[in-house]
Amino acid sequence: MWNIVIGIIFVIGGLSGKMALIGTNSGGLLALLGAGLIAWGIVQKVRTPR
Repeated sequence: MWNIVIGIIFVIGGLSGKMALIGTNSGGLLALLGAGLIAWGIVQKVRTPR
């Protein structure tokens, strides 16, 4: 669950231009990393037995 929240923050921050990926100064790459975190969080939620 935490990775979905962090991913949303990364996507919003990267696309708004307020945040950038360290070492690259790229907001787009940060948004892409955030999208990956969101996808991984969804995969974890689907795989978790209830």
